[in-house]
Amino acid sequence: MMNPYLALDSLSYVLSDGRTLFSNLTEQFDQQPTGLVGRNGIGKTVLARILAGELEPSTGRCLRSGTVHYLSQQVSRLNHVSVASLAGVQATLNALERIEAGSTAQVDFDAVGDCWDVRQRLQHELERNGLGPVDDSHG
Repeated sequence: MMNPYLALDSLSYVLSDGRTLFSNLTEQFDQQPTGLVGRNGIGKTVLARILAGELEPSTGRCLRSGTVHYLSQQVSRLNHVSVASLAGVQATLNALERIEAGSTAQVDFDAVGDCWDVRQRLQHELERNGLGPVDDSHG
């Protein structure tokens, strides 16, 4: 793969009690959806948090060409978080809504940039991944 979206270079993670969850992981990923599968306690959540930049590896590097999102299994943490927030486009959508309501503030136009189709792109990605359609009336 010439320009990976995500690259792991000799990644390892050691727990505070000295147990090694994984070591010397080296892999490259493109932008296609990728799932982590394995038995409980093997380190899937820790690895996902490292990939998203929420946690640092014990050794090695995780190189990202863009944003990687981690969606926790603990849904209770997400009670008031919108799909747009999880996708990293909430600020753009908020600015777009203000413009549609009549705002002429330059800060709103700067926030939207070239993303005038952000709603459609988000919906497309959700549907492409089997998660749409989504009712956006709740934020």
